[in-house]
Amino acid sequence: MSSAGFLALEARRLAFSILAGVVAWFVADSPQVGAIAFLIALLMVWGWQLFRIYRWFAHPEELPPISGAGLRSILRDVYVLRSRGVQGERSSRAQPYVRESLASVREPALIINSRSELIWCNDAAEYLLGITLSEEEGKALFEILPGKALKRYLEENNFQKPLRLKPGPDPEWCIQLEFSLFGASDRLIFVKDVTDQDRLERMRRDFVGNVSHELRTPLTVIKGYLETLLEFPASENAILQKSLASMGTQANRMENLISDLLWLSSIESEEGERKVDRIDVRALLAEIKSELATAWPHREVQLKLKSSFCVLGDERELRSAISNLIVNALKYSEKHPVLVSWVDSPVGPSLRVEDKGLGIEAKHIPRLTERFYRVDKSRSQATGGTGLGLAIVKHVAVSHDAKLFVESQPGKGSCFKLVFPEARAVTAAI
Repeated sequence: MSSAGFLALEARRLAFSILAGVVAWFVADSPQVGAIAFLIALLMVWGWQLFRIYRWFAHPEELPPISGAGLRSILRDVYVLRSRGVQGERSSRAQPYVRESLASVREPALIINSRSELIWCNDAAEYLLGITLSEEEGKALFEILPGKALKRYLEENNFQKPLRLKPGPDPEWCIQLEFSLFGASDRLIFVKDVTDQDRLERMRRDFVGNVSHELRTPLTVIKGYLETLLEFPASENAILQKSLASMGTQANRMENLISDLLWLSSIESEEGERKVDRIDVRALLAEIKSELATAWPHREVQLKLKSSFCVLGDERELRSAISNLIVNALKYSEKHPVLVSWVDSPVGPSLRVEDKGLGIEAKHIPRLTERFYRVDKSRSQATGGTGLGLAIVKHVAVSHDAKLFVESQPGKGSCFKLVFPEARAVTAAI
């Protein structure tokens, strides 16, 4: 409160009291009565104000009494501080309640602060992770669960996707961490033991890879004999030549299928690894266009390169995904050129592959990335598709933190988009 405001407030009170004393003096014609009236009026003004203040002290959740500019500023400051204190007390009372609730659940849970230091965990987390809160409290989480992946994950501060770790000496043991906001700046982490799930996924990948490798050798032998037999003059036995040609076509198709299975298995096995090579997407698209011109000499691929960003990732995987999208567009459209765009979007650089083909019905779009899923089996067999192209694209997108979007209308064509996050976009090297 300023001194001027305080003096003005007190001057008004004093003036009111003097006025009351003067009136009493003239009415009673006695200076003693006037002095007494003056004192009574002044005490009543001050007493009423004190009564209002003390009543507010008893009920601080109410608005403070306002009677003057100076007092208003003081009491409003006290009111704000008191409100913050009440909220802080409520928050401090709520957090122990939440912790007590989490302590009783079976799901392992931890709480870390803004510096990623452990400040609390329940008994289930201690048992699963083999730690003791009294010993580990205050330590950074990546020191308790060692690994570069966790440290990098915490530094990036992007907790949309859960993190899988193998923190222990046992290579089979695998856990999954799911982060959520807790309080103002703390993080609540739920921990799951996903060892069995991880083992099953690894067994499936290994099985597909091993079977594909085992099939490749006998298939190579069969193809060799078929090529030798096809070199004989066609006039000797036309039916045999036709049969051998059909067998050769199917053998080539099986070889492509095995190659895609091996490549998909390889991408899955490396899905959790960090891919940080700088990929010049503009140059990569130009190379792919040049390569496809030999296989599709009568079709046109148009490039629309508006973005100057490069992408952090794996060149082989991106080449495979982009090639699959363009080849699909060429296979399932006729005559019209395929438009490939590399443009900026509000969330990051975007790759678009558009065609004017037959299009896809809406009911099929959610299942397009499933392995061996075909919209039209007869068309897939005629074009020699393996049914794994879009599954490969999906896994490449996941490993590069990108999103795959499909827009299509029957009779009007399709548009496949790969949208990369800003974290993956980097400026081109000079």
